Amino acid sequence: MKLIYINEIGSDYKGQKQYEFIFSESTEIDMDEWFVIPSSSTSQPKSPEVEYVDLVGLLKDTDLHLELIQDSDYFGVIDAVDGVVALGWEKFNFDSEFERISFKFGESLESVTKKLKQREYLLIKEELKIKESWKGQN
Repeated sequence: MKLIYINEIGSDYKGQKQYEFIFSESTEIDMDEWFVIPSSSTSQPKSPEVEYVDLVGLLKDTDLHLELIQDSDYFGVIDAVDGVVALGWEKFNFDSEFERISFKFGESLESVTKKLKQREYLLIKEELKIKESWKGQN
C-alpha cells in the first residue's frame, strides 16, 4: 500500500488534530484538480476518488500539526506526486526534541506507520469496505 493523500478531518475541543492517511495499491491517479497550482486556489474537492482508495488510516487525538499540500499557496498536489514537496510535513520548530516528520506521495504504509510509532502515535487502519459495493455498481 502506498500513501496517496492526507486529509485533515479537523480539531477537537482541545485543539488536537485528526487526519486521514489515504492509501492505494497504485500510484497511478487521474485527478485533474491535482494539476491546479497553487492548491489553495481551487474550491473543488481534492481528495482521491473512492476508486483509487484501498485503505484509510485514521490518526486521532494528536498534537501533531501537519502542513498539507492541498492548503499550499505555492505548490499543487501534482508537485507532491512528482516528489518536489511532501504531501504533509511538520513546521520547523527549533525547540522540538524530535526529528521533523514528513510524508511523501507513494510512501509505504509500513514507513508511515513506523514514523508515527516513533512519536507514539497509532494509525488506525480501516479497509475501505464501501469500495467493494462501489465496484459492483459500475
